[in-house]
Amino acid sequence: MPKKYKIVYIGAGSFRFTVPCGMNVLDFAESFHPVELWFVDINPERLKLMGEGMRQMIYMHRKDIELHLTTDRTKALENADYVLVSISIGMQRAEWFDIHIPLKFGLPQNTGDTVGPGGIMRAVRTIPVYMEIFKDVSEMCPNATILSYTNPQSSLMLSVFQNYPNLQAVGLCHELFYVQSKKFGKYLTLCGAEKKEENHVTFKYGGLNHFSWILELEYNGKDLYPQMRENAQFAYESGKFGRPFNYRLLNLYDYFPYPGDRHVAEFIPRYYNYFNHNDNPFGITELRNVRGINIQRRLVDSLIQWAKSDRNRWFIWLVARPMEGGEKALLMAKDRERNLPKHHVCNVLNKGIIPSLPENCVVEVPCYFEDGKLFPSKIGPLPKQVNELVMPHAKNHQNIVNAALSGDPEDLLKALLADPMCQFIEDEEKIEALMYNMLHYERRWYPKFSESIPSFQEIKKMKYHVLPKELMTYKDARREKYSPDPDLKSKAWPQAG
Repeated sequence: MPKKYKIVYIGAGSFRFTVPCGMNVLDFAESFHPVELWFVDINPERLKLMGEGMRQMIYMHRKDIELHLTTDRTKALENADYVLVSISIGMQRAEWFDIHIPLKFGLPQNTGDTVGPGGIMRAVRTIPVYMEIFKDVSEMCPNATILSYTNPQSSLMLSVFQNYPNLQAVGLCHELFYVQSKKFGKYLTLCGAEKKEENHVTFKYGGLNHFSWILELEYNGKDLYPQMRENAQFAYESGKFGRPFNYRLLNLYDYFPYPGDRHVAEFIPRYYNYFNHNDNPFGITELRNVRGINIQRRLVDSLIQWAKSDRNRWFIWLVARPMEGGEKALLMAKDRERNLPKHHVCNVLNKGIIPSLPENCVVEVPCYFEDGKLFPSKIGPLPKQVNELVMPHAKNHQNIVNAALSGDPEDLLKALLADPMCQFIEDEEKIEALMYNMLHYERRWYPKFSESIPSFQEIKKMKYHVLPKELMTYKDARREKYSPDPDLKSKAWPQAG
């Protein structure tokens, strides 16, 4: 009897991840089958819809995949081989407050899912749910490989590594794929690499999720960094190679951060802040468009419904084909099954991998499987100028985990005050008020903080407060209320250089 591969996907109601993940499962099933696939989600309507899309994909491509849907993960997890986790607590309802309440206090976020008040609050409401999920995994499939795609990767995965150290879990992200893009390829060609010989380009990278850096880059054994630095200003000014802000940082700090510039900018608020965000600095998105995400969801949902009919199934066959790309969710699984020690971008516990960062932070580095076990590559210390940028965020991982697990507002305030985006406005009283306003409006997602969350009457008595009417419409929500001290503009680019 052939081995049956059991894959469980928790959070399968996602409109952005489920389709590319399903395509990865189709690709996995071409080599490893039969597959028993379980979709799990707490929302039965979304689960049914995305499950229907997956059934159509399986049917159209004739794959040996048996699909099950359930809202109870304990029914799915027993003896699973691979568990994918991609969840969003509160979804866009919570994100609306994550983005717009900090904006009221002079803290714009173009993404708000990793650092800053939005990223921290997202982590604090997600970590307790992660603990419940991983408790079930530890009891029902302790030998499974867990692939996590939930943001913010760093603090979530730290909570897993500290509380369930015997599980084989890894946080994954697709940001490094930019290095394989045509635009970056053109830049490497400008710097001396030949277009037809991409396989001769090797590189080393390390840092934090959404704030990781290429540390070495060679072509046929030749160091390309001198040419990359020489051409950085041209790349920044011309915009021909994408992500101009990253080339600006290459010019300033001698190393290139590979994640999307909208992510990177939030780690260094002097470049993206209250004083310049409306000017679209470096071509970076002004503010996360929560309303637009909801529109995208409705569009995807409509396409799935439309493609269900017999005459429209060709659409599924055309656009949802087996492929390793997209999220590349199961590419690691394929290499693990084949015992191929290929490197993949992984978020793992530091433990000296990057000795210039704390042992108890989570770093993004190359990892590989050997005999079914995951091994990280040793990176060494980050360059001093890069390490100084990364260190405050690496230190804050533990503060965020402590706050999420304790439910103590003092712990949460400590994490917020240690965040460079919050530090930029230099007003602890305002940050404390921001915290309580966010807890109040997002209270349904923070049961651990229930005894400390202020009532609306208590919110109104605060010096800094946000009223419901100020968050109701798109126009009202995007109107700032408490501007930072104008003198702080001297810290902001371009005044600060």
